[in-house]
Amino acid sequence: MKKIININLSGRLIPIEDSAYEVLRQYLDSLKRYFAKEEGGDEIVLDIESRIAELFQDKLKAGAHCITDSDVETVKHSMGTPEQFDEEAPKDQQQQSAGAATGADPRPKKRYYRDPENKVLSGVCGGLGAYFNLDPVIFRIVFVLAILGSFGAMAVVYVVLWISAPYADSAAEKLEMRGEKVDLNNIKATVQEEIHSVKNQFNKAGNDIRNFSQGRGKQIGNDIERFFLGMAQGLGKVIVFVTKSFFIFFSVVMLFCLVVVGITLIVSSAAIVPLQHLIFSSSIQVILFWLSTGLLIGIPVLALIIFIVRKATGSKSAVRFVGPTLGFLWIVGLIMAGLLANSLVREGRRSATIKETFALAQPKGKTLTVKVAPSDFAYNDDGDFEFGIFDEDLRITSDTTVINDIRLRVEQSTNDSFAVQVLRYSKGRNIDAATNNAKEILFNLQQQDSVLLIPHGFGLAPDAKYRVQRVIVILRVPKGKNLEMDNDVRRTFSHRFINGARYTGYDFYDNNDWDSDNGNTKVTVTPDGMKVEKEKGSNDSSAPTQDKDSLEKHYQYHSSYAEPEMPAEENPKICEKKKTTVSGFFNLVDALSFPIRG
Repeated sequence: MKKIININLSGRLIPIEDSAYEVLRQYLDSLKRYFAKEEGGDEIVLDIESRIAELFQDKLKAGAHCITDSDVETVKHSMGTPEQFDEEAPKDQQQQSAGAATGADPRPKKRYYRDPENKVLSGVCGGLGAYFNLDPVIFRIVFVLAILGSFGAMAVVYVVLWISAPYADSAAEKLEMRGEKVDLNNIKATVQEEIHSVKNQFNKAGNDIRNFSQGRGKQIGNDIERFFLGMAQGLGKVIVFVTKSFFIFFSVVMLFCLVVVGITLIVSSAAIVPLQHLIFSSSIQVILFWLSTGLLIGIPVLALIIFIVRKATGSKSAVRFVGPTLGFLWIVGLIMAGLLANSLVREGRRSATIKETFALAQPKGKTLTVKVAPSDFAYNDDGDFEFGIFDEDLRITSDTTVINDIRLRVEQSTNDSFAVQVLRYSKGRNIDAATNNAKEILFNLQQQDSVLLIPHGFGLAPDAKYRVQRVIVILRVPKGKNLEMDNDVRRTFSHRFINGARYTGYDFYDNNDWDSDNGNTKVTVTPDGMKVEKEKGSNDSSAPTQDKDSLEKHYQYHSSYAEPEMPAEENPKICEKKKTTVSGFFNLVDALSFPIRG
């Protein structure tokens, strides 16, 4: 009994006897070897396999359980073998007659397929033309007239044919559509004809594209190129114009700013000249300061002036070596500024603090009052004009410099007595120089009865240099006693106007709010700590008469009695003013010139 196996032939599942399968396999292998040298050989073999699978499928539909050896032989005789292509025509005709005797149909019947090669819409009329061997145009005219005459009823027939009839995709189906014999020779001719048709179409398309590119296409390409080139040139001109305009505007603004800075320096030279002797310790530093300032500001101003003049006049000729010379001079100015900064940094590498206790006479009562020693600057007795800068926090006379950089700290006393401690702080090139600078701070507290008078600032000796000198006054209040301060004390010595940096081991912030609001302040030390009471809106700026000679040995000033009390909104001592304090200025100088903490 023969074994039956299932094979997949051209996408169809075919049950076949094992012996018949061997015959079929040998037949297909011979076809593959024969058509391997032919053009489109793989396509020819695939179409032959599809035709064989279709014949086997028809056999199975007719009631056969499987494909036998005789069925394979019938297909071989129907399709033909490779050996038949090499034989002469008479012998070929005899083999075909023998094939007909075995059951093959010498006159194949036509089958209706939709023709994909002659289609306009779906290939229905092309398939009818191939089936009836007529021009498809005839059927197209008939369908159009019938559809128009039947008001669309014939369209249903057209749609039915469209849906029911398949496309003639394979070579065998196209042969059946035309009524030709489906054998190896015709399949080969059909496949090769399709290949040649596709090649011709590609060649025609390539020629059309080449002719278009060499003719009208080239012209269109040139037009597009000219359009985009012109657009790019126009856009480039706009960008160049906008860039030049912005750069010229920026140059004018920079020139204006530099000129304003230069004018400001010239106008403020009256204040800069005294400051240079206060900050710089040698004539070389002064020379470096003025030269570096002049070069760093003057060179950009000169360069911008030259640039603007050249743009305004349209001059394109450049003077040789002007640019390199100006650049070299600006770099020289930058080097001078660096040397000056390095020299100033070396002047403040170390710091020192001197502590001393003020001999305070204990008040008769339980209250110690702190006030600012009244003073103002005008003409002194010798007629020399005294002036102040930075809102009079730095005041310079012919022989004295006064700096308002004093801060108060309120602490609890360790015993039952009031105590006052003064800390003098300064920087210097070394510890000895910093100590000497601190010793040269001229600061003197005065006491009259229960009133402690604190000067508005501390003085520097005539030849002393500014090295971030500061003074901290520590007021220690015992338990059960009070410390009273008026609004002038808050405005003059408030730590809220400084940056709170730590100097001398004491933070300027004392964590108390005695200076948080306007008005007189009363600090009472209780067993639970300090208690601060505010009297808002009040101001008692009066102070006992000061003897001029008592403080003139420290720095020159004019003492006076307290002015008559006036309303708060008219009294300039009560009205708050936003100050640019000398501490803020010299903190900046300290950050730039003395960054090394001692």
